[in-house]
Amino acid sequence: MKNLASILSGLSLLGVIVLSVLFFQTKGGAVNEIEDVVLHDSTLIESVNRKATGRLALIDVQRITNEYGYYKEIVVKLESKQKRAEAEYMKKAQAFQREYEAFMKKAQMGAFLTQESQQQQEMDLRQKQESLANLEQELGQKLQIEMQKLDAQATDTIMSYLKKFNKEAQYDLILNSATILDPGVTVDVTDTILSILNTQYNLHKNTVK
Repeated sequence: MKNLASILSGLSLLGVIVLSVLFFQTKGGAVNEIEDVVLHDSTLIESVNRKATGRLALIDVQRITNEYGYYKEIVVKLESKQKRAEAEYMKKAQAFQREYEAFMKKAQMGAFLTQESQQQQEMDLRQKQESLANLEQELGQKLQIEMQKLDAQATDTIMSYLKKFNKEAQYDLILNSATILDPGVTVDVTDTILSILNTQYNLHKNTVK
């Protein structure tokens, strides 16, 4: 089975979606009313704007993936699914190993009634070995598909709140800080975005309990 760390490398999806630049062209347009409670808290926007000396902002994508509650939930779900997949695979792999060892012992003892029966059992074992390899690939693909689905849901949520945030803050560009060598006159909005995301995540989590 694939190592979870390898599979979860896809969870840097924000690094792919946000990449180095987010374009939010909102100037000159009317700001729509935002229903989310946390986004009505003008102090969040004001505290960021007081630090700004330009219209560029930075966001630490790695911190988002590490500290956003929904991303943490994704990791837990994938770990659980991986453990179940590994258990299923190991059960069948161990059964195959026992059958193979019994075959080898019988062959060494010359205990097969005919050469044909030995060849038939050997062929059966080869087929089971192929099936086992196919199962490993199938389980890995299912886990990868599940990861991509959950990752897409999280990214959609993050992008939605980034856009809502920028309707109020009206930055010309929001950049991934990992790609910036010299931040210059930019302001880091990571804390604000994390506050918005985790507040909404916790509200939703408490509501569905």
